[in-house]
Amino acid sequence: MKKIYTFIILLIPSLFAFSQNSLRLYYNSELLGNDDSIYFFMDSSQYTAQYVQLAVENISDNNINVKVKKTEISVVPGTENSFCWVMCYDASVLVSTKYITIPAHSMNSTDFYGEYYPKGHLGTSIIRYTFFDMNNAVDSASMIAVYVATPVGIEELVENNNILLYPNPTSGIANLNLDLKNDLTLEIFNSLGAMVLQENILNNSIDLSLLPEGIYYYRIKENNRIKTNNILVIQK
Repeated sequence: MKKIYTFIILLIPSLFAFSQNSLRLYYNSELLGNDDSIYFFMDSSQYTAQYVQLAVENISDNNINVKVKKTEISVVPGTENSFCWVMCYDASVLVSTKYITIPAHSMNSTDFYGEYYPKGHLGTSIIRYTFFDMNNAVDSASMIAVYVATPVGIEELVENNNILLYPNPTSGIANLNLDLKNDLTLEIFNSLGAMVLQENILNNSIDLSLLPEGIYYYRIKENNRIKTNNILVIQK
Protein backbone atom coordinates (compact mmCIF):
# COMPACT_ATOMS: atom_id res chain seq x y z
CA MET A 1 0.00 0.00 0.00
CA LYS A 2 1.25 3.46 -0.86
CA LYS A 3 1.80 6.03 1.84
CA ILE A 4 -1.32 8.07 2.57
CA TYR A 5 -1.63 11.67 3.68
CA THR A 6 -4.75 12.68 5.55
CA PHE A 7 -6.20 15.76 7.09
CA ILE A 8 -9.49 16.59 8.76
CA ILE A 9 -11.80 19.56 8.35
CA LEU A 10 -13.66 19.90 11.64
CA LEU A 11 -17.02 21.62 11.64
CA ILE A 12 -17.44 23.16 15.09
CA PRO A 13 -21.17 23.92 14.76
CA SER A 14 -21.85 20.34 13.69
CA LEU A 15 -19.88 19.06 16.66
CA PHE A 16 -22.34 20.79 18.95
CA ALA A 17 -25.31 19.33 17.12
CA PHE A 18 -23.70 15.93 17.04
CA SER A 19 -23.40 15.90 20.82
CA GLN A 20 -27.21 15.67 21.06
CA ASN A 21 -27.18 12.15 19.56
CA SER A 22 -26.36 8.87 21.25
CA LEU A 23 -23.49 7.97 18.92
CA ARG A 24 -20.11 9.58 18.39
CA LEU A 25 -17.36 8.83 15.88
CA TYR A 26 -13.60 8.99 16.33
CA TYR A 27 -10.76 8.87 13.84
CA ASN A 28 -7.26 8.30 15.20
CA SER A 29 -8.70 8.94 18.68
CA GLU A 30 -9.99 12.37 17.62
CA LEU A 31 -13.68 13.13 18.14
CA LEU A 32 -15.49 14.00 14.91
CA GLY A 33 -18.49 16.24 14.48
CA ASN A 34 -21.40 15.13 12.34
CA ASP A 35 -20.38 15.02 8.66
CA ASP A 36 -16.82 16.12 9.35
CA SER A 37 -14.61 15.37 6.35
CA ILE A 38 -11.39 13.36 6.35
CA TYR A 39 -9.21 13.71 3.26
CA PHE A 40 -7.06 10.81 2.07
CA PHE A 41 -4.41 11.61 -0.51
CA MET A 42 -3.03 8.59 -2.32
CA ASP A 43 -1.29 7.24 -5.38
CA SER A 44 -3.69 6.07 -8.08
CA SER A 45 -1.78 2.82 -8.69
CA GLN A 46 -3.63 -0.41 -9.44
CA TYR A 47 -2.16 -1.74 -6.20
CA THR A 48 -3.12 1.12 -3.89
CA ALA A 49 -5.65 0.41 -1.16
CA GLN A 50 -6.84 2.86 1.48
CA TYR A 51 -8.44 1.67 4.69
CA VAL A 52 -10.16 3.97 7.16
CA GLN A 53 -10.91 2.68 10.64
CA LEU A 54 -13.42 4.49 12.82
CA ALA A 55 -14.37 4.07 16.46
CA VAL A 56 -18.03 4.33 17.46
CA GLU A 57 -19.05 5.41 20.95
CA ASN A 58 -22.42 4.99 22.61
CA ILE A 59 -22.82 7.84 25.08
CA SER A 60 -26.38 6.96 26.07
CA ASP A 61 -27.61 5.02 29.08
CA ASN A 62 -28.95 2.19 26.92
CA ASN A 63 -27.48 -0.50 24.70
CA ILE A 64 -27.78 0.34 20.99
CA ASN A 65 -27.91 -2.03 18.02
CA VAL A 66 -25.85 -0.18 15.42
CA LYS A 67 -25.90 -0.60 11.66
CA VAL A 68 -23.85 1.20 9.00
CA LYS A 69 -24.97 2.92 5.80
CA LYS A 70 -22.66 3.88 2.93
CA THR A 71 -23.65 6.81 0.71
CA GLU A 72 -21.71 7.37 -2.49
CA ILE A 73 -21.89 11.15 -2.85
CA SER A 74 -19.50 11.19 -5.80
CA VAL A 75 -17.46 8.25 -7.08
CA VAL A 76 -14.83 8.09 -9.82
CA PRO A 77 -15.90 5.51 -12.44
CA GLY A 78 -13.81 2.36 -12.34
CA THR A 79 -12.85 2.69 -8.68
CA GLU A 80 -14.18 0.42 -5.98
CA ASN A 81 -15.21 0.95 -2.37
CA SER A 82 -16.71 -1.21 0.33
CA PHE A 83 -16.90 -1.51 4.11
CA CYS A 84 -16.76 -4.02 6.93
CA TRP A 85 -19.12 -4.17 9.92
CA VAL A 86 -19.38 -7.62 11.53
CA MET A 87 -18.56 -8.90 8.04
CA CYS A 88 -16.98 -7.39 4.93
CA TYR A 89 -19.56 -6.52 2.31
CA ASP A 90 -19.49 -6.48 -1.45
CA ALA A 91 -19.03 -3.06 -3.06
CA SER A 92 -22.70 -3.06 -4.12
CA VAL A 93 -23.97 -3.20 -0.51
CA LEU A 94 -25.00 0.20 0.85
CA VAL A 95 -26.47 -0.81 4.24
CA SER A 96 -25.09 -3.49 6.52
CA THR A 97 -27.32 -6.50 7.01
CA LYS A 98 -25.71 -7.16 10.38
CA TYR A 99 -25.67 -5.01 13.48
CA ILE A 100 -23.35 -4.70 16.45
CA THR A 101 -24.67 -4.06 19.94
CA ILE A 102 -22.67 -1.31 21.62
CA PRO A 103 -23.32 -1.26 25.37
CA ALA A 104 -24.19 1.96 27.17
CA HIS A 105 -21.21 4.27 27.66
CA SER A 106 -18.97 1.96 25.64
CA MET A 107 -16.96 2.17 22.44
CA ASN A 108 -16.36 -0.15 19.51
CA SER A 109 -13.01 0.64 17.91
CA THR A 110 -12.18 -2.52 15.98
CA ASP A 111 -15.07 -3.59 13.75
CA PHE A 112 -15.49 -0.84 11.15
CA TYR A 113 -13.30 -0.44 8.09
CA GLY A 114 -14.00 1.62 5.01
CA GLU A 115 -12.06 0.47 1.96
CA TYR A 116 -11.20 2.36 -1.23
CA TYR A 117 -9.35 1.14 -4.33
CA PRO A 118 -8.47 3.70 -7.06
CA LYS A 119 -7.55 0.84 -9.45
CA GLY A 120 -5.50 3.11 -11.67
CA HIS A 121 -8.12 5.88 -11.93
CA LEU A 122 -7.35 9.50 -11.04
CA GLY A 123 -9.85 11.72 -9.30
CA THR A 124 -11.78 12.35 -6.11
CA SER A 125 -14.43 10.08 -4.62
CA ILE A 126 -16.60 11.26 -1.73
CA ILE A 127 -18.30 8.72 0.50
CA ARG A 128 -20.37 9.23 3.64
CA TYR A 129 -20.44 6.55 6.36
CA THR A 130 -23.45 6.76 8.68
CA PHE A 131 -23.79 4.75 11.89
CA PHE A 132 -27.35 4.52 13.17
CA ASP A 133 -29.57 2.90 15.77
CA MET A 134 -31.42 0.18 13.85
CA ASN A 135 -34.49 0.87 16.01
CA ASN A 136 -34.29 4.65 15.53
CA ALA A 137 -32.47 5.61 12.33
CA VAL A 138 -32.64 9.32 13.20
CA ASP A 139 -30.24 8.67 16.07
CA SER A 140 -27.06 8.55 14.03
CA ALA A 141 -23.54 9.83 13.47
CA SER A 142 -21.79 10.25 10.16
CA MET A 143 -18.52 11.30 8.59
CA ILE A 144 -17.39 11.95 5.03
CA ALA A 145 -14.32 10.31 3.53
CA VAL A 146 -12.78 12.20 0.61
CA TYR A 147 -10.45 9.93 -1.34
CA VAL A 148 -8.10 11.85 -3.64
CA ALA A 149 -6.04 9.76 -6.09
CA THR A 150 -3.41 11.62 -8.12
CA PRO A 151 -0.46 10.55 -10.26
CA VAL A 152 1.99 11.96 -7.70
CA GLY A 153 2.73 9.65 -4.77
CA ILE A 154 2.97 11.17 -1.34
CA GLU A 155 6.23 9.29 -0.90
CA GLU A 156 8.04 11.93 -2.97
CA LEU A 157 10.89 13.70 -1.20
CA VAL A 158 9.45 16.47 0.93
CA GLU A 159 11.64 18.72 3.03
CA ASN A 160 9.03 20.56 5.04
CA ASN A 161 5.30 19.90 5.25
CA ASN A 162 4.83 22.83 7.65
CA ILE A 163 4.82 25.30 4.76
CA LEU A 164 1.12 25.83 4.24
CA LEU A 165 -1.34 27.86 2.26
CA TYR A 166 -3.95 29.41 4.51
CA PRO A 167 -6.82 29.86 5.10
CA ASN A 168 -7.76 26.38 4.00
CA PRO A 169 -10.48 26.16 2.74
CA THR A 170 -10.05 29.46 0.91
CA SER A 171 -12.37 31.47 -1.31
CA GLY A 172 -9.73 33.38 -3.25
CA ILE A 173 -6.65 34.94 -1.69
CA ALA A 174 -4.36 32.48 0.08
CA ASN A 175 -1.31 33.29 2.18
CA LEU A 176 1.98 31.45 2.52
CA ASN A 177 3.91 31.14 5.77
CA LEU A 178 7.40 30.88 4.30
CA ASP A 179 10.64 32.78 3.91
CA LEU A 180 11.03 34.29 0.43
CA LYS A 181 14.82 34.43 0.41
CA ASN A 182 15.04 31.81 -2.35
CA ASP A 183 13.35 31.40 -5.73
CA LEU A 184 10.27 29.25 -5.22
CA THR A 185 7.62 27.89 -7.57
CA LEU A 186 4.01 27.03 -6.72
CA GLU A 187 2.28 24.27 -8.68
CA ILE A 188 -1.40 23.43 -8.21
CA PHE A 189 -3.10 20.30 -9.59
CA ASN A 190 -6.80 19.50 -9.82
CA SER A 191 -8.31 16.24 -8.61
CA LEU A 192 -7.57 14.62 -11.99
CA GLY A 193 -3.88 15.34 -11.66
CA ALA A 194 -3.78 18.12 -14.28
CA MET A 195 -1.70 21.19 -13.45
CA VAL A 196 -4.01 24.22 -13.31
CA LEU A 197 -1.57 26.82 -11.98
CA GLN A 198 2.18 27.32 -12.00
CA GLU A 199 3.86 30.55 -10.98
CA ASN A 200 6.91 31.91 -9.25
CA ILE A 201 6.26 32.97 -5.68
CA LEU A 202 7.05 36.66 -5.40
CA ASN A 203 5.20 37.49 -2.18
CA ASN A 204 3.28 35.77 0.59
CA SER A 205 -0.14 36.11 -1.05
CA ILE A 206 -1.49 34.07 -3.96
CA ASP A 207 -4.66 34.95 -5.90
CA LEU A 208 -6.64 31.76 -6.50
CA SER A 209 -9.95 33.44 -7.29
CA LEU A 210 -9.97 32.17 -10.90
CA LEU A 211 -9.93 28.54 -9.81
CA PRO A 212 -13.34 26.87 -9.45
CA GLU A 213 -14.49 25.23 -6.24
CA GLY A 214 -12.91 21.89 -5.60
CA ILE A 215 -10.15 19.88 -4.01
CA TYR A 216 -6.61 20.57 -5.20
CA TYR A 217 -3.13 19.27 -4.54
CA TYR A 218 -0.32 21.80 -4.40
CA ARG A 219 3.42 21.64 -4.07
CA ILE A 220 6.14 24.23 -3.60
CA LYS A 221 9.48 23.64 -5.30
CA GLU A 222 12.91 25.17 -4.84
CA ASN A 223 15.40 24.44 -7.62
CA ASN A 224 13.13 21.61 -8.85
CA ARG A 225 13.18 19.99 -5.41
CA ILE A 226 9.88 19.65 -3.59
CA LYS A 227 9.86 21.58 -0.31
CA THR A 228 6.28 20.78 0.62
CA ASN A 229 3.08 19.24 -0.72
CA ASN A 230 -0.42 19.39 0.65
CA ILE A 231 -4.10 19.57 -0.18
CA LEU A 232 -6.06 22.78 -0.74
CA VAL A 233 -9.84 23.18 -0.70
CA ILE A 234 -11.43 26.10 -2.56
CA GLN A 235 -14.96 27.08 -1.50
CA LYS A 236 -16.89 30.12 -2.77
